[in-house]
Order: sequence, then C-alpha cells, then structure tokens
Amino acid sequence: MDGLELHICQYGVMPRVAKPATVLAALALAVTALTGCSAVDAPTADPAPTSTADPTPTPTYLTELPDWAKEGHALWLIYPDGFKCGGTEGCPNDYRALIGEPGPVLPEGVEYYDSAKHDCVVVAPLGVDCFTGSKG
Repeated sequence: MDGLELHICQYGVMPRVAKPATVLAALALAVTALTGCSAVDAPTADPAPTSTADPTPTPTYLTELPDWAKEGHALWLIYPDGFKCGGTEGCPNDYRALIGEPGPVLPEGVEYYDSAKHDCVVVAPLGVDCFTGSKG
C-alpha cells in the first residue's frame, strides 16, 4: 500500500503515519490559539492608587449646641449608659438621645449627669420618689 505500514486493530486497518493535511490543520489550529493568547493584554494596576477617604474617619463633635437646643436655655445632660428616669417622658434633655455622642470638650449648656446635683432638681431617677425623698 504505497509505502505505508498498516496495523490491524480491533476496529480495522489503521495507518501508522498521519496524513499531511491532518498534521497541517492541527498545526494551524495550535498556532492560531497561541497567537490569540499572546495578543491579549494583561490588565495593569494603577501605578499610584489615590485614596479619597481615610480608612477610619475622624469623628466630628459639636462644639456648640444647635439653635433649637438653645431655645429655653435648658440644661442638657449626658446620662450614664443604662440610666433610667421615672415617668412617661423618659430622661429630660438627654444629649445623647437627641443630639449625639459628646466630644472631649462639651458645648456650653451641657453637663454630665451628677446625682448629687441633678436628682429631684432636674431628673427623677427610676426608683426615687422625689416628693418624699425615699428610694424604692
């Protein structure tokens, strides 16, 4: 058979040498695939990334009460965490509840709660009867 060796396998006669057209087609496909891969540009990172915001923003605190809080010249109190006032209205002039967290310097008209100074004068703490002076 024209110089080709034939081997017999279970499916019939099979040539030992591949045909030149098949080799050329496989080679052309491989070259095309490799050329396509090298032509694609790899993504590049920015040389100097710029940051527009700090990773941890610096908190801003009020240094002066808002105009609405100044009306009536009321004293604003910063109550300790978990503090409860008696009555249905809660704690009066609660700075944290109505304005926000205090800063290192308190605005004028704002004080930390002091039981000796504020109990039964400005605040009716839960469990204290301000009329009889008894704690219950």
